[in-house]
Amino acid sequence: MTASSLIITADRGGLKAYRVRETPTRGPGLKLVQAFDIPNVNDLSRTHHTTAVTDWPQLEMEESRRICKQLADEIAKIVQRKTGEGWSLAAPGSISAEIVDLLPPEIRERIVEHVESDLVKTPVAKLADHFSIASANLIRLQKVFRCLNETLNRRQPHG
Repeated sequence: MTASSLIITADRGGLKAYRVRETPTRGPGLKLVQAFDIPNVNDLSRTHHTTAVTDWPQLEMEESRRICKQLADEIAKIVQRKTGEGWSLAAPGSISAEIVDLLPPEIRERIVEHVESDLVKTPVAKLADHFSIASANLIRLQKVFRCLNETLNRRQPHG
């Protein structure tokens, strides 16, 4: 399994990007490296007041496509800065497939985990729990520490 060096959470309002850092004593840690809000996300409700009711479904589809395109463009910029590294994405099921489809192939191919859930407002301390990559890293580190502990215990004279 390829390790994820970046976790990106997205919803219709914006996205947050976190760097995954391995810490020897506490396991994987996340640091917010970028946040992006979709400008004018509330314009759709104002447009409803001036648009015929029959045009609302088309208007909503176009607004959703525009939002997904902005999110995909911003994600591509963030991920391109870290050449060759794997990354994970969390986005609600309603927009996740469209965002992934709009990503350039070289960015899309580097996705190591995709969680269909809105985690943008999830506290950082609980965010890694939603990704198996982070969990796998934590389990791996716990095994290493257990092994080191056993080795140290064998070396100490009993007395």
